[in-house]
Amino acid sequence: MRLIGCAVMEADRPTGGGETPPPGDAWNALSFLLTGILLFGGIGWGLDALWGTRWCTPVGLLAGATASAYLVYVRYGK
Repeated sequence: MRLIGCAVMEADRPTGGGETPPPGDAWNALSFLLTGILLFGGIGWGLDALWGTRWCTPVGLLAGATASAYLVYVRYGK
């Protein structure tokens, strides 16, 4: 019996080559994107609260989106 969406089982499966990617890859990519945005945005929000500024949150959100999009590209785009 195969577990649905098990990341351990699907991590070894190659993607690409004209095949349809496993459905777990889309959820993993979405989780990478959301986690990067939330993590870097949260760090920026904390720095804004600490320093009394207003520019760290947008910079953190953009940096998180960029870093996570690059991570998704490296992981699934090649």
